[in-house]
Amino acid sequence: MNPVAIDGIGAITPGAGDAGGSMGLIYTETRVTSELPRVGRRAPELSGAKTPIPDDVVGLDRLVQLGSQALWQAIDQEMAAAKIALLVCAPAQADEPALAGHADEFLARLASESQIALVPRASRVLAFGRDAIFEALPAALGALAQPEVAAACLLGVDSLVTKPRLRQFIERGASAGGDLPPLGEAAAAVLLCRRPRPSALASLAGLGTAERKASETPPGKGLLAAIDRAVADAGLGQPAFAGLVCDASGTTLEADELAWAKNAGVLGASAKMESALPHLATGDAGAAMGVLALAAAAFFIGKQAWQGTGLCCFTSPAKRGAAILAPLGGRKA
Repeated sequence: MNPVAIDGIGAITPGAGDAGGSMGLIYTETRVTSELPRVGRRAPELSGAKTPIPDDVVGLDRLVQLGSQALWQAIDQEMAAAKIALLVCAPAQADEPALAGHADEFLARLASESQIALVPRASRVLAFGRDAIFEALPAALGALAQPEVAAACLLGVDSLVTKPRLRQFIERGASAGGDLPPLGEAAAAVLLCRRPRPSALASLAGLGTAERKASETPPGKGLLAAIDRAVADAGLGQPAFAGLVCDASGTTLEADELAWAKNAGVLGASAKMESALPHLATGDAGAAMGVLALAAAAFFIGKQAWQGTGLCCFTSPAKRGAAILAPLGGRKA
């Protein structure tokens, strides 16, 4: 693929209201937890990672508040005046019924709150939960090919800490034997441009996806296939990665996959590779995790916490994905 610039990022996570603070918590694996609302007298007491948004702000209102704060940070005044394609990774409508039939309203409210000018036909709400990132990235690259689009912005936003989502979590936990990660919420934004400005952090150089089969052997086979395809897409040959971020939610299965993949295939040559797992700081923030992971990888490269090429991995129930991020010209490769 033709590389595109990651021009800016924004984030709001539990314990941090901006990108810098959020990335610091992710880098140090620091989670700030608090007591979550009770969903019934017999429901267990739960703690989770939540932002300071009041508990009575739920549904679409909560997603708008989270998302607009991330957009404010990622898109500066110059770019806000340009035409932007906005691709929103959002919870599935089965998980967040407030989204059903209100996608256009959601986009309009996000644009209004963050004061950006959208290209409507290039903007979409992808209400597919953790699967959304797999459609959002190609859609953003496609939007950048349209002459009227100055930049494409990926926004991931989700909250699992309000009462409707808590009830679902408790029900899933009962059927899954308790192997579920702590709950969280977050929003993250990543602004993509055709050419880097002085504020740009890194370049997005390659993408790859693969299916993950339920009986996959060895674990991590699908993840490694996605990484191999991203490496080929970037034309890297045999890279040695400086760092890896994975959007995994924290289940045992995902941990086993990542551990196997780190010692196999192209990652076997990256002995000094650092790793970051955003869920260790944020808990599981559902549809927000993919964009948050991409933002973290760009931040670590742009701030030279990683001295070289970065890898970002994406997970969903049936898919695995990877993105290659490279330092910009003039920085250590």
